[in-house]
Amino acid sequence: MAEMIQLNARIDRELKAAGDSALSLIGFSPSQAVRALWGKAARRGKDLEEVAELLSQTTGRRLKEEATTEAQDVVRQGWELMDDVYASLGVDLELEHDFPSDDDLLERALFERMAERDLA
Repeated sequence: MAEMIQLNARIDRELKAAGDSALSLIGFSPSQAVRALWGKAARRGKDLEEVAELLSQTTGRRLKEEATTEAQDVVRQGWELMDDVYASLGVDLELEHDFPSDDDLLERALFERMAERDLA
């Protein structure tokens, strides 16, 4: 038999009582429900996706990937909006410039640092 440990979690008293009552109606104890959830999570694969979906529905929290993708979409929409505003104002963002590239600036900074060390 596997070694058993005790898991403690803080939960609202009324939520615990309502959950215990609902679980007992379907023939589960709180411990059995927790073991089932942990077992599904431990198996990973499709089980883990189901656990993530259940938890995100229950807690209202989205998965990290979904939140990241949504944030990227919002940023992209913001840039597109700004492009539209600049275009409507006739602002040309494709102007040629003589600014050094980031690589050129980095190279200059490195050469300056090397020169400083040689002089010290």
